[in-house]
Amino acid sequence: MVKDNPQTTCKDLQHHLAADSVTVHRSTMQHTLHLEKLYGRIILIENKEESLVRAQRRSTELGLKNIGFLQANLDYFTASFQIGVALHACGIATDMVLEHCIQAGAAFVISPCCYGFIQNAVKFTFPKSKRFQETLSSKEHMILCRFADQTAVQLPAERRLIGKHCMGLVDLDRAWAAETHGYSVQVMTMEPESCSPKNNMLVGSPPQRTAEPAGHMDA
Repeated sequence: MVKDNPQTTCKDLQHHLAADSVTVHRSTMQHTLHLEKLYGRIILIENKEESLVRAQRRSTELGLKNIGFLQANLDYFTASFQIGVALHACGIATDMVLEHCIQAGAAFVISPCCYGFIQNAVKFTFPKSKRFQETLSSKEHMILCRFADQTAVQLPAERRLIGKHCMGLVDLDRAWAAETHGYSVQVMTMEPESCSPKNNMLVGSPPQRTAEPAGHMDA
């Protein structure tokens, strides 16, 4: 079942087995999947058909069997997941991924992009954290984002450095907002810095879940 459909989750397996009156604890399933070299289920979500076709081709070339593909907006993805990863999430797309991960209680690794496109929208207003709201107005935050986009290699080094500092402030606001939900968040830079024009990363871990009661045994 899992090999045929990479989007299958442990919860799906539990429901499938429950139909046959079989109960198996999630940790047992994860251990079994590990033994079968099915280390994780990956769902790649993308709007653009061209990008999905390229990803599917690369997946086939590498012989990867645990990747599913979904052409849709992020809002349409409702399955449970443990880690959200976004590369070059443009403008408020970073904030959409952050929100989705927080709602799911999932960890996240996000590479923001296009800071100059960040602006208030129906679902998001900026600044996001209380400390930044006490310091910057919405207009001042928008100006900060415009400066954060000034990191192109053809710009003078001093100007790029200012842009990098502004990137850090924009992402710090995002990190502090996520921390109000119990997350532990780090803002860091990719190495080498030349690997991406916008090389910041937001790495967040969700609150620790309550441990299972002592004496619990897998079915």
